[in-house]
Amino acid sequence: MYLEILFKVVGGLGLFLYGMDNMSKGMQKLAGQRLKKILAALTTNRFIAIVMGIFVTALVQSSSVSTVMTIGFVNASLLTLKQALGVILGANIGTTITGWILVLKIGKYGLPMAGAAAVSQMFMKSDKARTRALTIMGLGLIFFGLELMSDGLKPVRTMPEFVELFHAFSANSYLGVLKAAAVGALLTAVVQSSSATLGITITLAVQGLIDYPTAVALVLGENVGTTITALLASLGANANAKRAAYAHTIINVVGVLWATSIFTYYLAFLEDMMDPVNNLTAAIATAHTMFNVLNVLLFVPFIGYVADFLCKVVKDDAPSVKGRVTHLDNLMTETPAVVVEQTKTEVIEMGISIKKIFKKLKESVNSTEALNINLPEIEALEDRLDLFQKEISDVNFRILTTDLDSENTEETRENIQTCDEYETISDYLLRIAKTLKKLEDHEISLSDHKKNTLTNLHSNIESLFDDIDLAYQQRDRELFVAAIKKCNFIKDEYKKARAEHLEHITNSVMPAMLSTGYMDILNNYRRIKDHLYNIIEIFAKL
Repeated sequence: MYLEILFKVVGGLGLFLYGMDNMSKGMQKLAGQRLKKILAALTTNRFIAIVMGIFVTALVQSSSVSTVMTIGFVNASLLTLKQALGVILGANIGTTITGWILVLKIGKYGLPMAGAAAVSQMFMKSDKARTRALTIMGLGLIFFGLELMSDGLKPVRTMPEFVELFHAFSANSYLGVLKAAAVGALLTAVVQSSSATLGITITLAVQGLIDYPTAVALVLGENVGTTITALLASLGANANAKRAAYAHTIINVVGVLWATSIFTYYLAFLEDMMDPVNNLTAAIATAHTMFNVLNVLLFVPFIGYVADFLCKVVKDDAPSVKGRVTHLDNLMTETPAVVVEQTKTEVIEMGISIKKIFKKLKESVNSTEALNINLPEIEALEDRLDLFQKEISDVNFRILTTDLDSENTEETRENIQTCDEYETISDYLLRIAKTLKKLEDHEISLSDHKKNTLTNLHSNIESLFDDIDLAYQQRDRELFVAAIKKCNFIKDEYKKARAEHLEHITNSVMPAMLSTGYMDILNNYRRIKDHLYNIIEIFAKL
């Protein structure tokens, strides 16, 4: 008997968690385009941040995902602490939607729903259709898992030892309320899913193993337990990210303290809204929602004060801590669609730096004074681009190992390849600058003709880069194809300059360093053109 109960409860919980995971991932994929718009909206006021927190959590069906994503945004300096607090408050409301999904009494249809979706996705060809099917399968497994847990717990109602165990943390006194809340917090911290513990709470209540007040107390505790995910995510993060994680815990703990201190009145308020006798599941879902709504209303006026308090308690990062150059963070991989969109922004930022290098290098070809001023700046820009490449690659290779759809997979690979090509181009630009400096250090001057040749070649390649960078920003295949003509023109100009130089070597005597140095510069410009052509091939699918 005990073994059968254990098998059903554990099996049901496993299916429930697996279903939640599938539904959450499926909804993230389906909501990908909407998630990409988050970055534009997150830079506004606290009320918009709260709305976005509700919206995102409702879309991905996981407050853990949205809070971890928010901490990632803070760690990447995309969000201020005050904005993050708004998103976290919204996430607390958004997560309550799961409870209302559980109110649907379709447990017996969960298995056929999951089965039909699993079979149908095997015959679907489009990624979107398969994702929809897997999302429905996840929803079906949620209800089937609840049904299994419910069936497994039915015999427990008649077992005195279990009845006595559950009565040990009954919310029949203030201490009992705190004990029940502590059990809910501990269970959620272990499972790391408030949705799962909410499902368990509803199942226990429906089977009569716990009464309504105890269920409400458990739900209160679950709101504290779910903050463990954010705390774990903040380990190793910067000071502001830690503050956001701590704020999540403080907000929920304070909320539980006020709710438990007036528990009797709170219960009466809830029972006026939803009668637990006629609809126990909906009453528990109401308790979950109303707690978070009231807590958000309580904290909204004090977001600034909470942020200021945390800034005093959690010290700023030490000056020696090296900051990141991009607004990407490994915690953001919870929402790959956002990473893809932000990566494009970072690659565009790389393009801006390369344009600065082109400008400074052009000045340096014709002026020794400009070369001496610009070379350290070019080196600094190139070092920064090396960091861009590392940070972009680290985060994007992480999301490639996840279950990305084909569209995001292709865009991620395009972003990584473009990033690599841009960084390589900056390397060659720096080499050209260093070669010019080497010639100058040895008091070797280029003739006016050679300077004009290099200036023209530089201008043409700079113009080609501008065209390709614009094409990348607009993801316009026609612009990439049109750039091929300019590539061919540059190729001809390089060959002409190379032939002239070789002829000049044959007909006159020149320093070996001048000959090899000038040829190195020409070859580096040719290599830049080759890497720009690589980008054309990536997007034009040549």
